[in-house]
Amino acid sequence: MGNQEIGTYQDRVVGFVDILGFADLVRRADKDPGLRDDIAEALGKVRRVASPGEGESDLRAQNFSDSLILSAADTPNGLWHLLLSIDALAWNLLQLGVLIRGAVTIGGMRHETDLVFGVGVNEAARLESTVAKMPRIILGARAFDAADRYANRSEVWSAYRNSRLLRDRDGVWYLNYLNDIACFNHQGGSNSDILQHPLCEVGKQIQSIMQSKLDRTLDQPEIYAKVEWFARYWNEVVAKHPDPAITPVIGELRLAGMETRHGALPFRSF
Repeated sequence: MGNQEIGTYQDRVVGFVDILGFADLVRRADKDPGLRDDIAEALGKVRRVASPGEGESDLRAQNFSDSLILSAADTPNGLWHLLLSIDALAWNLLQLGVLIRGAVTIGGMRHETDLVFGVGVNEAARLESTVAKMPRIILGARAFDAADRYANRSEVWSAYRNSRLLRDRDGVWYLNYLNDIACFNHQGGSNSDILQHPLCEVGKQIQSIMQSKLDRTLDQPEIYAKVEWFARYWNEVVAKHPDPAITPVIGELRLAGMETRHGALPFRSF
């Protein structure tokens, strides 16, 4: 996009992201310089994700408090550059035990360094707050239709669409930000190369962090519902191998009610 178009109001791919539990994270980081650096690194990586293909992307991103607004050119490369940037944010914050929720759409907006507004922004924010609900990045109708359309034009965009977009039980399409760890975990086996791979270590770290979060929030139903959604997503996408005979090296998250009962249940006589 040329400089003369920076202030133009036009259709763009728009993403609105809410970092869940960010206030608590910031409170902890106030006394932990290392955590402050980790937060800055995770937020900064959004802007450093490489463009996935040729053509215009014009990715822009701003964060304020617990929210981020991203936008990109209304092109195949723009759509996927924005989605992969959110994917990187989700993955890096997961390693801190932090989940995100958001929405991506296409609509009119103006995005400058110190100014962001437009119906596209309004719609992305509405979808995030009223439809996403769980820690997922959903695609509005225009964004998903664009991804589908681009997939019919190119094998590259088809591969992204088929591997990185999933449909939830409520019919909503969302970004599969666990795709990379799932592909790694589905290799199967337990040889030293797999066990010593950095992704194995990070995956087990995330599994441990999120298991602890599940166990700690049983008496906090609003928080537990979000962590439970993530756990079911993890178990279905990461911990379940396509071949039932193969046990992945990174296991599932244990949900309430999954406990194994030992021995026969007592019989009540009347």
